[in-house]
Amino acid sequence: MKILIIGAGLTGLSCAQELHHQGYDVTIVESRAEIGHPQDKPGMVLGQVDLSQYAPFIHLTETGCRRPWLAKSMAQQLPITYILRTQATTIIEDYDHIIDTRNQSESKWVGGITLTGREPQTEIVAHRSDGTVECWTQGPLPEVEGGWIELMSGTFDEENASVDTSISRGIELASEPKV
Repeated sequence: MKILIIGAGLTGLSCAQELHHQGYDVTIVESRAEIGHPQDKPGMVLGQVDLSQYAPFIHLTETGCRRPWLAKSMAQQLPITYILRTQATTIIEDYDHIIDTRNQSESKWVGGITLTGREPQTEIVAHRSDGTVECWTQGPLPEVEGGWIELMSGTFDEENASVDTSISRGIELASEPKV
């Protein structure tokens, strides 16, 4: 059975990983030119999913990781077909099943990366082992000493913002019946 997954985020990648292990022929289509870039969701870790195999590559701590690097690490270990810089509506090849993993939220967030010790109080804070911290808020992003290292924006629901929930959602989508 040939399955097309729309979206190469952590949800799409974990869904593809599960389906590949079940023996399906999996293709991921992604509108962006690069998996994991730009970062549009937090690298917040809740500790519900085992990420130890990726730890050396993603600056994993108890509260955070580099989400884009996790996506890239997962993709590199997953021997499936990737179609980048392509809208799913332009795919003309027949697939037996299509799974859309794109985020449907309308909650807008802004985020920034700063150094440990400079992070302001925001709704989501994720520390990384390299001494950087991600901070996300739905309000204006506060100023930080020395300025932000990187600015980000995304659309997601807070309860689904973590790396763990994204991966769990992909595994759940993979377990749904294929018709």
